[in-house]
Amino acid sequence: MNASHLVEMATRSVGCSECVIELALAWTVTTRPYISGTRGLARWALTTDKVVRETVGQNGSTSEHGFLWTKSRGVASPTAEGREQMVIRYSSNTRTLNRSTSLKYFSPSLGQEGVGPLGDLVLKEGEEKGSKSNAVKSARIGERAQEALVKGLETLSELDEISTMGKGQTLLMLDPGLDIWAEVQGDEHRVAVRPLGRRAWHLAVLTGLNDVTLAVSDIEGLLGLSKRGAQVLLARMEAGNPVLVQKVRQGRTFVYEIRFASVLRAGGDYWDNAYDRANIRKARAAKDRVIQETSARRGTGAGYIAYLHSTANPKRAEYLAASPLPADADGAWVALVEAGDELALYEHLVAQEAEAGAVPDTVEALAAEGEKGTQIVSTPPGQPAQGSLVAAVVSPELLAAMRKRIIAKSYR
Repeated sequence: MNASHLVEMATRSVGCSECVIELALAWTVTTRPYISGTRGLARWALTTDKVVRETVGQNGSTSEHGFLWTKSRGVASPTAEGREQMVIRYSSNTRTLNRSTSLKYFSPSLGQEGVGPLGDLVLKEGEEKGSKSNAVKSARIGERAQEALVKGLETLSELDEISTMGKGQTLLMLDPGLDIWAEVQGDEHRVAVRPLGRRAWHLAVLTGLNDVTLAVSDIEGLLGLSKRGAQVLLARMEAGNPVLVQKVRQGRTFVYEIRFASVLRAGGDYWDNAYDRANIRKARAAKDRVIQETSARRGTGAGYIAYLHSTANPKRAEYLAASPLPADADGAWVALVEAGDELALYEHLVAQEAEAGAVPDTVEALAAEGEKGTQIVSTPPGQPAQGSLVAAVVSPELLAAMRKRIIAKSYR
């Protein structure tokens, strides 16, 4: 994993409250490049597949804030062969950099003497930035926030693997898929009594999960929030864990000691449940597997027909009105359709397919299995025979049997 990309995406997100979802997805695919598929991305970034689809760009383009490059949005299809997974990657401005790149690279003005590692984040009023290294052109942060950010970027620059040992612990706890960074409450598999939320995760990323002392105005500048938004975030973090945030007087003003390292790193209150948090994600993955198995089943001929006739189909009534069952339909099938149990319908169709057997490999073999009364005729006069094909006039019953065998072989 290229640690310089972590530094770059953190720098670009300063002052950009609107790009947090993109940042979470970019962080996920950078730290875990094997993740793909809409549901996989949603689970690992702790969001929904709908939000993922709305966030990524079109095929071959970048997302709104430029954090994500979309190789493929994926393709939805009722058949397994027609489906494609979503594949996205982090869109870096510095793709030619190697892992040892200095922090100073991430600003176009760093080569000038006297310019610190934050570069254009601290430009004076009236000056313009030369690249999109940060999400908001007008980002301004105070000296205290600058110090916290510099320390955080230095920490991120040293992280190149996720592990439970050494520096890898920091990257493990900065995983946006952990329940402590959940935006909503009520998850039945959640360990954290009160999750800290996505904004707290953004702040943890920018500070490198270090203990910092910040004022409300510092948080406003770092996260791009209003004063009210910063106050709400601090209140939520304090409610989530009273040890995490402490309000202290500094001169004539108040500042907040945010103890990310003390609480979230090894030995902290939340770190103790790190392995339980892995089990939480496994529980969410189990739910995803059920969804994937359902999609795979519905990708077969029998599964798709069963879905259309089941109560799981929200447009079942419309479908049955447009395609009513024939008057002479099999009684067992009619009863199953009335019950609307998708699995029962599917198993019934699969049993019929198995009973019908495989589709014969040649026309001659199929014609030889024709039911009694089937009339086989020769090639009409004046028309040359085409290879070994046999022109046949078959009964409706044999045609129905042929269709059943074709379905049985094609959708397995």
